Amino acid sequence: MRERVRDRVERCAHEFDVCVVGGGMAGMCAAVASARRGARTAIVHDRPVYGGNASSEIRMWICGAHGRNNKETGILEEILLANTRRNPGGNYSIWDGVLYEKIHFQPGLTAFLNCSCTGAETERDGDRIHMTGITAWQTTTQVLHTIRASLFVDCSGDSILAADSGARFRVGREARDEFGE
Repeated sequence: MRERVRDRVERCAHEFDVCVVGGGMAGMCAAVASARRGARTAIVHDRPVYGGNASSEIRMWICGAHGRNNKETGILEEILLANTRRNPGGNYSIWDGVLYEKIHFQPGLTAFLNCSCTGAETERDGDRIHMTGITAWQTTTQVLHTIRASLFVDCSGDSILAADSGARFRVGREARDEFGE
């Protein structure tokens, strides 16, 4: 009888206070802020570089608040200032390094790169859904991670946690008048 592949997969279990899924700019800022507040934090990102659309893979620089009285602040400003100092030529390889260091040099923050969220573990209490854990497959190590946390932050860009947990979500755009926009 042949052994099934999933029976041979290495598995690792982890416990955190907070788990952020998605390593784009929103996920990075959420994870760093969480770790700075003293929470044992994990960031799970399915790509080899951080930044999402702002990474070297997509190459869409952060171009939000610009203008006379507008400014990006907080952790995002820290990242932009570090990049201005270290990367005056705007090289995306250096930018990737700036983003990598922001995550990997932050005490209390554990990173899982090349790690795709493949499922959510939940408990139900009537209409309420409480997420207790996720499973995530890390392609570079061939390890299946189970991550349990008290709080999950979905910065995946595709609402993967909402879909996997059974929460209500929508796909596509809403009409402008639906929310008075």
